[in-house]
Amino acid sequence: MPFYDFWREKQVTALGRRWSRQAAEYTLRVISRHVDPLTRVVEIGPGRGMLAAACRARRLHYIGIDANNGLLTALDPGSAICAFAPPLPLQNAMCDAVVANHVLEHAADLPQAQALVTEMRRIVRPGGVVTITSPDALWEGIEFWDCDYSHNFVTTARRLHQMFHDQNLKIVYLSYVHNHLEGLAGMLAGQIARLAPYRIPGAPPTSPFYVDQIYKLRMTFARSVLIVGRRI
Repeated sequence: MPFYDFWREKQVTALGRRWSRQAAEYTLRVISRHVDPLTRVVEIGPGRGMLAAACRARRLHYIGIDANNGLLTALDPGSAICAFAPPLPLQNAMCDAVVANHVLEHAADLPQAQALVTEMRRIVRPGGVVTITSPDALWEGIEFWDCDYSHNFVTTARRLHQMFHDQNLKIVYLSYVHNHLEGLAGMLAGQIARLAPYRIPGAPPTSPFYVDQIYKLRMTFARSVLIVGRRI
């Protein structure tokens, strides 16, 4: 998957790692409030392993699935599966929670997005939860398409609500989040970040007048949707 090589080879600052870690820990805290017991977590698209580290700190059993072997090197041996999802190469009802952070929007189309949510529901036990975080296209506007060329499936709170309803997932949590911040603090952080100028008008991404780090700051605190659905 050369696309994921592009992102893997990008340098991450210490501040960027901290924000990623805070987002992962926030997601795990939300999950913990809605499933008991929580002992086994599966993540689709583990990125740089921040949720894996948060699970390890809580001594939870963690499995990460990714199509890119290079990204899986951030995980502990034995907790990584290299596979393109969907489908998910796991047994039915084998985990308490399954997580996909900024993955669903990369689905090629509606059928693939539906198939991914179906597979997530399949592998979680009754009473367990399916958790998805995806960008809010209503907030990002045209940048939903510009920030990532593999964005194909539009995600909003309303559309995710409908998808979970059709999968017979009881929605137990649905909120807007700006990285790890919600409510007024999140809204303010998102609004301030989106005002940060990252380029001179007309400057292409290869130009010295286009500052990719500031652009990533804007995207880090852009509004996303966090939805948690319980398998009945």
